[in-house]
Amino acid sequence: MIEIGTATHPLPHADAKYILLAKQKVLTLDGEFLLSLYDFHPSSDMRSVYCGTFEDQDIFVCRFSQAPKGFDESGLRELLFETSDYYYGLLSRAHQLATWDADHQYCGRCGEPLTTKHAKEHAKICAHCNIRHYPRISPCIIVSVRKDDQLLLARPLTAPEGRFSNIAGFVEAGETLEQAVHREVYEEVGIRVKNIRYIDSQPWSFPHQLMMGFFAEYESGELTPAPDEIAEAGWWRYDDLPNTPNATSISGQLILAHVKALAESNI
Repeated sequence: MIEIGTATHPLPHADAKYILLAKQKVLTLDGEFLLSLYDFHPSSDMRSVYCGTFEDQDIFVCRFSQAPKGFDESGLRELLFETSDYYYGLLSRAHQLATWDADHQYCGRCGEPLTTKHAKEHAKICAHCNIRHYPRISPCIIVSVRKDDQLLLARPLTAPEGRFSNIAGFVEAGETLEQAVHREVYEEVGIRVKNIRYIDSQPWSFPHQLMMGFFAEYESGELTPAPDEIAEAGWWRYDDLPNTPNATSISGQLILAHVKALAESNI
């Protein structure tokens, strides 16, 4: 597990490990994404951010505008699904911090360049108006809905044919998490839910979400997929589900947990 409560941000050094990014790709050598300083040559366009410590080593994420020669390129989503839970949080944190660094080079209040990072936390301070800019985290809900012995699954317009998942969406300003569950389910498939129960959470670095997972039960309404978001939606018996995300994602974890709960209840 990566330790993030460090007091200072050290500079890159030879004993540290590095995660390299270029154009939304993770750079690897011989299948490894945790590299040493001797595996690459820093360039003038490279930006680095300190992530914390992992296995008693300092970790930095470095972003290049173009991938240096000699590296293989892996999509973050594919790499997250392929790696173990042990490295999931490390990769997620590194990508989110690199995104924050790239997206916050200028002050959002006055437009002046941000050149100073606070020594005790991940924050950029504008020397002109003194505002601090922290890494952005966007809260989202994702919910597995049950109706008797069936689970609600939907296929977004962006998903491939035959790939189904849970209802999910961003929390809006002024909402509680439970209100967001009610709203997103109704907006996307036209039904009302009840008995909402929090299950678990997961960082989702596309680019900076925190997914908060719930169970809920069907209350009323007919499934009516939102035409601008959902290609199709339906109810599937818990022991006869279509193609769903694997257990690396919180969507897959919620589905598996709900299936287990339904199977144990002997419905």
